Amino acid sequence: MSEVMVTSTSTDPSGKGKKVLTGRPSRQASEALHEHLLAVATQHFLEYGFQGSSIERIAKEAQVSKLTIYRQYQNKTNLFIAVIQAGVDQYRTTVTDWIHTQAINEAMLFDLGVYLAQQWLSVTNIRLSRIIIAEVQRIEELSDMIHELMQQSRRPIEEFLEKLNQLPEYHIPNIHIAAIQFIQLCVSGHYFLLRNESHLPNATQLEENIRASVHLFLNGYRVRIESDQPRYP
Repeated sequence: MSEVMVTSTSTDPSGKGKKVLTGRPSRQASEALHEHLLAVATQHFLEYGFQGSSIERIAKEAQVSKLTIYRQYQNKTNLFIAVIQAGVDQYRTTVTDWIHTQAINEAMLFDLGVYLAQQWLSVTNIRLSRIIIAEVQRIEELSDMIHELMQQSRRPIEEFLEKLNQLPEYHIPNIHIAAIQFIQLCVSGHYFLLRNESHLPNATQLEENIRASVHLFLNGYRVRIESDQPRYP
């Protein structure tokens, strides 16, 4: 990481005069470079898919050497994982900071569900998710990496539900399962992954679904008196 480029430029060896970034960067420059590379890589993965993207093309668009990318990410798979990791990190930071400043109640769970659905059902996330599904059988290490990232993305939801579980009106015996249930309710499972993007919900439809999801979810974990217990045949 300490040997990647940024602080100076040099002429492209092709002789066409295009500048590429070289040299040892400062920490701030290195972070800026990392963000720049991930932004360029994200657009390439979205446009060309994983198989259609190449380190060479990404390096050319980012105006860096291929060696720079290989030094930071080693290979295309790690670069793709870094793209996903950046999104997960931003999501986790936002949700974690938010739940630490909010009351734990039904209204806040609704707001959490709306934000969660907005992120999961964005066009960018839908397309990246489809790439992951297409590549997970081809790239052996991708499955384990994505599993870890999914666990990271669920952690803020689990933290919220742990606090909700401390309220006397709710009893959630398994926070991990409950987090998965809540997420799947909010994003309608895999429904929108299987349809084209013209069917993604608008803001009104999304909020309507989240209201129903929160109502269903909380009713399932609400403490009931004996007379309220559901009867099963």
